[in-house]
Amino acid sequence: MDATSHATLSRERSVLMSTLLATNLISSSTHRQEPSQLPEAMQYVKNYVKQVQDAYNNKDRERISDLIMFDDNLSELAELQKVLYEMTEDSIRSTVQSQLQNGPRPFKNFVTNYLNFTIAAALDSSAYIDVYELLSLCYGSFLALFMAQDAQFLTPLLMAMSRELADKENPRAKEPRISDAAAKHLSRAFNSVINDKVPNALEDSKKMALYYLANLTFRIYFKLKSTRLIPTMIANISKAGVSLANFPMSQQVTHRYYLGRYQLYQLNLRQAERDLSFAFTNCRACHDDDEGLIFKNSRLILTYLTACRLCLGRMPTFPLLSTYDLDGYFWDLSLAVRSGNLRLLNRILSFGPSQGPSGIQEADWLVKKEIYFLLKEKLTVLCWRSLIRRTFLVTRGPHDTQLRVQLETLLRAAQVLTKDADLDLLDLECITASLLDQGYIKGYIHSQKKILVLSNRNPFPTVYSVEVTEEAA
Repeated sequence: MDATSHATLSRERSVLMSTLLATNLISSSTHRQEPSQLPEAMQYVKNYVKQVQDAYNNKDRERISDLIMFDDNLSELAELQKVLYEMTEDSIRSTVQSQLQNGPRPFKNFVTNYLNFTIAAALDSSAYIDVYELLSLCYGSFLALFMAQDAQFLTPLLMAMSRELADKENPRAKEPRISDAAAKHLSRAFNSVINDKVPNALEDSKKMALYYLANLTFRIYFKLKSTRLIPTMIANISKAGVSLANFPMSQQVTHRYYLGRYQLYQLNLRQAERDLSFAFTNCRACHDDDEGLIFKNSRLILTYLTACRLCLGRMPTFPLLSTYDLDGYFWDLSLAVRSGNLRLLNRILSFGPSQGPSGIQEADWLVKKEIYFLLKEKLTVLCWRSLIRRTFLVTRGPHDTQLRVQLETLLRAAQVLTKDADLDLLDLECITASLLDQGYIKGYIHSQKKILVLSNRNPFPTVYSVEVTEEAA
């Protein structure tokens, strides 16, 4: 870090000291670094480093995971931070180096970087980027250890550190360089896991972290709106030959959720529905009795599952939507599509005064969820299909033997609903031809007579049965 960063951290140490004094973690007598106290702090750190060294040399996965702490609620971590506060960065480094004289350099770097991050993480978040850079440095030095062929015992610690890296990335949404750094680190870790060739059982293999790392990486990719590397990750996972079914349900649900969202954006709607449906159905099994978390995650999954099913012509039920407070965003959309009400559809998808249940305009909410353009494109098509079908049913006489719709009649209905006086027969022919071409309607247009002639057999196939060509992967 530069001189400004060091000055910032020094100011924050004062904030930390005030906090520690207020919470009685240290007494007022430790407010200054007295010479008699510094050796005591150094001895504490030496003992701590010795424990980490023993755990590492003994390949004790549980012990090393307990010693490398990230949970701010742990009293052991608070005690370590109190001791580290009494030391300078140089004294921390020299203490580690003297204790690990014969240890490998990557291990020395990792322990030193972890201790520097630990004290910085306890300081005021105004230097958040500096703190994250220390975490990033710590994670990078850990990966140098993890890439060793016999480092399988570090896999649980890798998962804990990866979660810390991803969670620390979250609060600063306006700092893309933080997200970029997290994505690069997680991608390196993922590749290290994928390339593990040691034929151990899954629980003793680096591949135990495969889907955990993939899920964290997907999360950051979606935040960065950069999904171009997801297909490569999916292909690598497939080549690894490790079944998702062998992993905890929480990882399965998270993975299928992100796969579903990716497939939704790729317009692979049926695969997206399968993935999101699995995630929604099994979400409750992931969180035990935490009803708040179950509701939050189920609502998130259902948002994208509902959007997907609407595009496939599968309308949601009102009780399901209302259970998760989504009726204000999706119910009127489904009514518009069912009835062919272009006016209602256009009102919902326009940016105006209409508001959903949270006081947010429906279109704004759909944009925020990144499903607005998908729904606008797909539902407009389905709404026109419903309008043509309803017009046919209303105008068909009881003794009519031929199935047909006058385009003039359809035009008048469309003009009333869209309030678009410029809509003409040519526009209507183009829209109808598109529906015929996509398979939503069976028949043909008699251009001279301005008539839509419908097939005698299933002229309006169910939307879900229609295979749209653009859905091809």
